Amino acid sequence: MAFFLYLCLRIMRSRLLHILLLTICLMTVLTSCHHTKFVPQDKYLLYKTKVRVTDTKDVQADEMKNYLRQRHNTEVLGFWKLQLDIWNLQKGDSMKWINRQLRKLGEPPEVFDERLAEVSMQQLKQAMDNKGYFSSSVDTTMSEKDRKVRLTYNITAGEPYHLRYYKVNLQQPDLMRIATRRSIVEEGMVFNSDVLDEERQRITSAMRSIGYYYFDKEMLQYLADSTYSPREIDLQMTLQDNVREAPDSIKEQIFRPYTIRQVLFYTNSNVSEENEQEPDTVVQGDYVFLYYGRKLLRERTLKKYCQIKSGDTYNIHRVERTYTNLNRLSAVKYVSISFTPAGDGLLDCHVSVARAKIHNVTAEVEGTFSAGDWGVGAGVGYTNRNLFRGSEELTVNARASYEWRQNGSRAIEGKADLGLRFPSNVKINLGYSYQNRPEEFSRTIASAGINYTFTSSRNRWRHSFNLIDISYVYLPWISDRFRAEFLKPTNILKYSYEDHFIMDWSYTGTFSTYRSSQPLRSYSSLQYSVETAGNFLYGISNLFKLPKTPAESENDKDHYKIFNIRYAQYAKGDISYTYNWIFNKLNRLVMHAGLGVAVPFGNASVIPFEKRYFAGGANSVRGWTIRSLGPGAYRGTGDRIDFNNQSGDIKLDLNLEYRLKLIWALEMALFTDAGNIWTIFDYESQPYGQFKFTEFYKQIAWSYGIGLRLNFDFLVFRVDFGVKLYDPSRIYYDQKQWRTAPNGLCWKDDMTFHFAIGYPF
Repeated sequence: MAFFLYLCLRIMRSRLLHILLLTICLMTVLTSCHHTKFVPQDKYLLYKTKVRVTDTKDVQADEMKNYLRQRHNTEVLGFWKLQLDIWNLQKGDSMKWINRQLRKLGEPPEVFDERLAEVSMQQLKQAMDNKGYFSSSVDTTMSEKDRKVRLTYNITAGEPYHLRYYKVNLQQPDLMRIATRRSIVEEGMVFNSDVLDEERQRITSAMRSIGYYYFDKEMLQYLADSTYSPREIDLQMTLQDNVREAPDSIKEQIFRPYTIRQVLFYTNSNVSEENEQEPDTVVQGDYVFLYYGRKLLRERTLKKYCQIKSGDTYNIHRVERTYTNLNRLSAVKYVSISFTPAGDGLLDCHVSVARAKIHNVTAEVEGTFSAGDWGVGAGVGYTNRNLFRGSEELTVNARASYEWRQNGSRAIEGKADLGLRFPSNVKINLGYSYQNRPEEFSRTIASAGINYTFTSSRNRWRHSFNLIDISYVYLPWISDRFRAEFLKPTNILKYSYEDHFIMDWSYTGTFSTYRSSQPLRSYSSLQYSVETAGNFLYGISNLFKLPKTPAESENDKDHYKIFNIRYAQYAKGDISYTYNWIFNKLNRLVMHAGLGVAVPFGNASVIPFEKRYFAGGANSVRGWTIRSLGPGAYRGTGDRIDFNNQSGDIKLDLNLEYRLKLIWALEMALFTDAGNIWTIFDYESQPYGQFKFTEFYKQIAWSYGIGLRLNFDFLVFRVDFGVKLYDPSRIYYDQKQWRTAPNGLCWKDDMTFHFAIGYPF
């Protein structure tokens, strides 16, 4: 908290923030007096609603707000009724185009309704009863001013009721065993109807996993008695009366396990449409495949990913896994599974599979602007989601870009990728890229790799293994100036700009607590990775005692080569953590921290340029342009050749961003970023760049800014305006590091615009 307050005090000295705050305050004052513009004269605007809970900390006020039947208008930043203000901008004829657009973007005033307030009180009382607070009470306090109502719902919780006694009274052996084993209902707990309902669901899921297809949670009931002791309840679980008293034939149907007789697959372009033509039928044992038109998937693919087997007992969990397995096949649009009786204790399973769009072609064109440099890029892609009728996904992408630099130079890039992903989550990648850099060299990279990915723990964990990844880096042209600057034998970075070979292995793990069923619940995500290269080749070289190439300088070491090309050897680890603190559907605070370390060893004295870290840019410290920060307190000259020195072996990113939704798809963000990169060793060409425990904290750069985003759910367009707050490159030059009082045009060097796709983290 002290850190955050210190940041606020520093930023408050900024003229930019003064202007921003003054603008918001002015807009609030000018619009607040018009909030009742469209409220009828005999009515009141519901200006504010609050919920207060006393006597207990076990019930949260924010949770209870969900039971209100009327709430005040949407607010931005917790006070600005932006959408109501937009609605109130209407003038004159309501049928005019401009007024219709204002109504679409805005929100009508929430006129206070006493009837809805009364219903809200009843709903709050019912919710408290469900939580076991039967003696709770709900009242309201209300204030009126300028035709505006401020309404507070006051909940007095009182003492909750507890379970004194709990008994399960069920006659069926399997049902009794499941209900009494690992029950979440315990004597002494608060009488909470949500927990009781969860227990019914648990029992039903367990019954349906051992064959009881017709069993349903509504067949279970609770009998409660509170006459024996004050604020204590005796509870009994039994079957519903209509089940206990049902005919024996119905009971036999409910309380018997069912077995799968056969599985029938239906595949066509749209399973929801009736198809009058006779299907092509293929029978393989107890599996029947019915095709309407062209065959979608091979029979062995359908059988492989279907967990429902002939002869097995019905199991709801296998049904759910079948849904998951088939729906993740790229050739499948959606899946429907149903069951029909097939005789004495038998069920037929019907699996309908709808075809997804198999072929897809994409094209994109974009313009870029970074640090005064303009650029254009274009790309095309093709996807085949069912290459061999086993849901194999082929992707082919090509992209080219061209950038004009202010100094008259140019940057050209082109790349092509081919990937083939199998349903088993194995993917083969081939790639080729070409770069003609304004730093006066050109580079080509050819790569190939095999990747395996799988998820676990209910899709919370995702694991990705690059089983092998091979890259060959070739520099066909280097200018004399660049060669003189970087390829001197004494320059430790020389290896990064020579032909080299990388053979690595890596693992990446991701974990997220996000749940699509609870989009307004705060969540976190973690990503970590480890990568290592050259160990296998180094072991082979040692085993066969291959000759080493002598070092060209005292900074380097003797090394092995393969095909007369030096290969890289290093270890690299990264970890990134993000927490989304969601206040409501319009406001959230996102915190992010990332750390990466790469260490060369064995056959290498430096990390390859392609694997080194850089700082600054749209996803890092946004007060700096990409690759213009660090390492450490190193100061770049701005020359296009010196650009290559701003890379390192250690990276730290710390980000804090407040995101708020304005209107339509428009969002705003206020952010502050901190971080930098450092080198492992002290390199002559990167002075003040080495990581030192006694110095690094002084070299953490700091920036702040504001951003606007267009969020279309499937795509987010983003522009961020970042401003430097603390510049470590000024430490050793007797210059002011804190950039809180900029003067004149010199401040332009402290501002940066970023255009990007997607959120920064």
